[in-house]
Amino acid sequence: MKKAPAHTGPNLFSAFLELRAFLEATAAASFQPMLRNIARGDGQPVIVVPAFMTGDGGTALLRRYLNAAGFESYGWKQGRNTGIRQEFLDNLLKQVEEVSAQHGGAKVSLVGWSLGGVYARAAANAEPEGVRQVITLGSPFNVATTDSISGGVAKLYEWVNPGGLSDPMLAAADTWRQSPPVPSTAIYSTGDGVADWQYCIDEPGYQTENVRVPGSHMGLTHNAAVMYAVAQRLAQKDDDWVPFNSNWLRRLCFRDAIAS
Repeated sequence: MKKAPAHTGPNLFSAFLELRAFLEATAAASFQPMLRNIARGDGQPVIVVPAFMTGDGGTALLRRYLNAAGFESYGWKQGRNTGIRQEFLDNLLKQVEEVSAQHGGAKVSLVGWSLGGVYARAAANAEPEGVRQVITLGSPFNVATTDSISGGVAKLYEWVNPGGLSDPMLAAADTWRQSPPVPSTAIYSTGDGVADWQYCIDEPGYQTENVRVPGSHMGLTHNAAVMYAVAQRLAQKDDDWVPFNSNWLRRLCFRDAIAS
């Protein structure tokens, strides 16, 4: 993958608009009954990985919706996601094996919110034979790692994640920057007030796509547009992946991706 270009990050206005997350949660609750019947699963296993400094509680609404829509979703069960750690990745890979065994050897889909998407991509690249597909939600997997962590940011990161700056996973950025060898969808918002959207998209390819949605970063796990897109992607049949396609009604919310 080409080297990520330098960006200035979300502007102050976008950061302020993160308050939209509360309204997005309310709207999603209203749309859920309708959304459950648009894209239906048939028991496919899904692990949802939380964002930085959040845990399974932060993905509960999305997982509840996926369960109601016919999927079998799981939290990552590792507590709070405190940063990039090889231990977290190893545990996620073990969980993929365990969940697969519980479902008769079925491949497991991985949905990752923000930093959780970094783990999802790293896991799919490490053991693609056990992963069905990857969906990232506002995940800055294409950002430089150690080069962008310095000064006060480095001290803060080290404080919440002791030993994190020397963790082997941080040094192996190719394990998540490289497009996974499985179907992969990067969902992003140009109004993201936390992660620069240009770091959250992949190079479109045979089974790699970007889907733009309206909304905030903090609301990506309880955004009606995101919920529909995730369920629609997950509902596809094995070995029959096709790019996301919106009809005239869905075009009100969805836009074609913009490649960097």
